Amino acid sequence: MTTQIKLRDCAKTFTDGTRALAPFDLTIEGGETIVLLGPSGCGKTTILRMIAGLEFPDKGGVITFDGDDVTHQSIEKRRVGMVFQSYALFPNMTVAQNVAYGLKVHGVSREESDARVKAMLEMMHIEMLADRAIDQLSGGQRQRVALARAIAVQPRVLLLDEPLTALDAKLRVRLRTEINALLRKLGITAVYVTHDQEEAMALGDRIVVMQKGEIAQIGTPREIYCKPQNPFVADFVGAANLLDGQMRDGRLHIGNHVFDAVDAFDPRHGAIIDQGPVELFFRADGLSTCDAAHAHFTGRVEAVSYLGERLRLTVSGIGMHAVMIDTHADDIITAGADVHCQINPDRLTVFPARGDSTTAVSQAR
Repeated sequence: MTTQIKLRDCAKTFTDGTRALAPFDLTIEGGETIVLLGPSGCGKTTILRMIAGLEFPDKGGVITFDGDDVTHQSIEKRRVGMVFQSYALFPNMTVAQNVAYGLKVHGVSREESDARVKAMLEMMHIEMLADRAIDQLSGGQRQRVALARAIAVQPRVLLLDEPLTALDAKLRVRLRTEINALLRKLGITAVYVTHDQEEAMALGDRIVVMQKGEIAQIGTPREIYCKPQNPFVADFVGAANLLDGQMRDGRLHIGNHVFDAVDAFDPRHGAIIDQGPVELFFRADGLSTCDAAHAHFTGRVEAVSYLGERLRLTVSGIGMHAVMIDTHADDIITAGADVHCQINPDRLTVFPARGDSTTAVSQAR
């Protein structure tokens, strides 16, 4: 059986008066993998620790597991499994003893414990390491041991706090794939903390993007990437370009070019923008190279990066900051060359200019 988690009106203020989390609501469905994504200090680990029972919300906050109030329960009573960035393995125990530790604490019989440990080691493909000392393991092997130990106790919820950060890039990708497959196989409710956007996209059924102690957006990876709800999410998740524009009578003006049927949304007022300065966010595929006759912009190529299936151009002279443009890998483009490009209005995300209070809006229809 999977466990649904609900957090209602949960905030966190530390004893020194620091407000780590503004009040928020969050529902995690049974069997769902939720990724908490954001920069350092945004509050994502504090949420994880509140779910675990290592921190408690301010007065009025409520946490439930399948409707049972666990707000003030300890981590032991909540039956959660945790995997930390440091793995927190016992160096004086073998691999098998580490995996069995939680079972011993919970009073599981020796016979059942041995069976579960064997099954966990096989699931993690580390059965040959059962008698190995922890200091004889690689980083990836230690990570597998930590996962096996957390899952062996059959937790209601699995919590992972940046478990891949200490590993090299290639190993992170491989283990990320393994963790994703494992979570799908187990069907367990999981909460995963990371600041790595690719990790979040690969693992999350939904992603909770955090900013300065508040939830900036909750959505599927596709929603977060393609439909950001505010400039922070647009800029933080994925490589984003920025241009300035103007809305006039519901039409978007970028330089001398006018575009119809571009949605411009003001999240502050929940309304459509009709007039005023706006900021345009778009990914590297929001601009494409073209011939001069069809160009909206002409810029100077500052750098060219070969990414295998495509080239990524860094181009100046289009906006205040250089923009990134993806083009075909077999295109012959060099740094210093002029490049013509056109914008794809369907790829734009438009918000009111930050700091602007004069933008005219009408109620969303």
